[in-house]
Parts: sequence; structure tokens; C-alpha cells
Amino acid sequence: MNLQQVASQLSDELSRSVVVVGLDDRQLAASTPIPLGDRNRLAVPIRGGAGTIASFWLEAGKRPPLSSTDYALIDAAAGMARDLLSDGHESRPGSSRDATMVRLLDDDPAVRRAAFVDAVTHRYLDRGKRTIVRAVLLDEAVGPLQRVAFGRYVAATTPSHTTFVREHESIVYLVTRDALGTLDLDARISDEAARLGVRVVAVGSAHHDPASDDLGDTARQARVAVELTAALPELQPAQDIAGLGGWVLLHAVATGSKRLADISPAAELLCRAGDRVQRETIETYLDAGGQARAACELLHIHRTTLYYRLENMPPIVREALDDGLKRSTLHLTLKLIRLWEETGVL
Repeated sequence: MNLQQVASQLSDELSRSVVVVGLDDRQLAASTPIPLGDRNRLAVPIRGGAGTIASFWLEAGKRPPLSSTDYALIDAAAGMARDLLSDGHESRPGSSRDATMVRLLDDDPAVRRAAFVDAVTHRYLDRGKRTIVRAVLLDEAVGPLQRVAFGRYVAATTPSHTTFVREHESIVYLVTRDALGTLDLDARISDEAARLGVRVVAVGSAHHDPASDDLGDTARQARVAVELTAALPELQPAQDIAGLGGWVLLHAVATGSKRLADISPAAELLCRAGDRVQRETIETYLDAGGQARAACELLHIHRTTLYYRLENMPPIVREALDDGLKRSTLHLTLKLIRLWEETGVL
């Protein structure tokens, strides 16, 4: 996003003209120009490491007062503008806490590692499981400025040591220093989203591996967790990567494989035949560990009905149920196909 896009998006969100001006009042970007002599404007400074580096001019004449949500958007826009303008005012990255935390998920691995060492040295973070990366997937209708505003607002209002790090591909990344109260923070994220009118699709989290000097690995795990949680209704609204078990293995399988018939002919037949009752019966029976009573409770059927269905399965499915490895492969392949269906691969 460039400076003009920041000004335009802020203007759209606030429903008023927005101009970005330099220290000499020269317009750097504008949604709709505000005349230099127009006194009906609100000036908001954009501060960098060396002080004020620019300002927003916001149209103020005959406009309703700014709300707390408006101020959150302005704060987010100021941060984005500062990052875009800082190259011209700072010769090297800042060493403040905010500057360090922002670099934790930089695209450059060397920058990430240096930032992590700095964060641990200054006790901004702990090495190990007390440090959590949380990936919050927001609805695609939520614009970049709203996502940044949401992330900064949650970080500023939560009682835990939480920092907004970045927004990327509709995902807001938060880093928390303390593992305590994880579920409370997930609930708080949902509450704040509802208050700001932002729809959270899912939340995924991952704890830092003490052997790693790169928080990017943890962020990738959090992203896998949120993608799986978003795809599978039974996992929503929030999951940690540690609790996803076999789903993580299935997520790593190349999507859309044409070799499903080779991996598990029984699973391929159940899905190709289109008999939803047969497929649901087998998947639920395997979910229940082959325990008839538990499977019947999940399927809401009598045990006699379950046995009838199992006896009338295609021979290749009955054969798979009688073989340990084939049975396990059938179970995993059914889950893999469902994951692909939920994510639009099949």
C-alpha cells in the first residue's frame, strides 16, 4: 500500500477528506485536496523516531465528532504512513520496543532473527512457550486499514502483554508474551471485533520453540492453525497448532492429488460413489475408534442399523476395515478429502 492509498482508505472510512502534508505543508497525498487557507480542518501529527515527520489534515467543517473507532483508524493510518515515510527521515531501523516488535515477522530472515534476539535481550519476549504468535483471520470484506486498526486496538486494550506485529493477506498477527489466559484472549478478540464491526473468521495460535531464533517459524504454524480452523467448522472459533494433531499432517499433503485411488481405493470409492450415508457412517465409525456404541451415539442410530450398513458396504471398504494399515489410511484419506472439499480444492 502506498501513501495515496492510505489517504484514500482513511477518507473512505471517515467519510471526510484526508490530506497528507509534509513539514513544509506540501501535499504528499490527498483523497480530496483541502485548501491551504481552510481553517475547517483537524491536524494529526505523524511521528517517527526523530519526531513529527508529516501530518494528516482531516476535513472538520460540519462533520460529526470522531468516534473511538475513527481514532483507531487514524492511529493505524498514521503508523502505516510513518513506515512509508520513515526512509526519508531515518537512516537505520529504530531501536525502540515498537520498532523491534514490528521486525519480528519481517520478510528478511536475518532481520527477523536480529529482532528476536533484541526482543529477548530487552525482555519484550521470552524464549519458549510463554511467547505465543496468534493469527487472526478476518473477513475478506475488511480492508487493510481496518485490519491494522483492529490489530493495534486489540493489542492496546488487552491486559496481557500483546503486540500487533503485522497484517498480511487478511491475517492479523499478534504476539503475546505470556501463555496464561490464552482462551480469555481469544474470547476478547471476538468481543472487540464485534464492538468494532469486524468479522473474525477464525483464530490460530502457536507457541515459540525455545530452540529457534526466528519467530517466523511460529507465525507459519499459527497460520496453518488458522487456515485449518477456518476450513473445518468443528474446529472453530479458535485452535492452537498443538491441538490439531493429524490435521496438521493432512495440511502438508500436496493439494488436489490425483493418486487418491492408489493411496486408499476404499476412500476414493466412497467419495466418488456419492453415497453420503455410507461415507458418513464409515468416517464416524473410524472417528469412534471402531466402537459400535460410540459410533451409534454420534450417528443417532440403533446398533442393528450400524451393523447392517457396515455389512452392506462395498467389498473394498469392508476389506480396508479388516486391515490395520488400510483402515488407518482410509480414515486419514477421508479426512484429507473433506479438508480439500472445505477449502475448495475438490
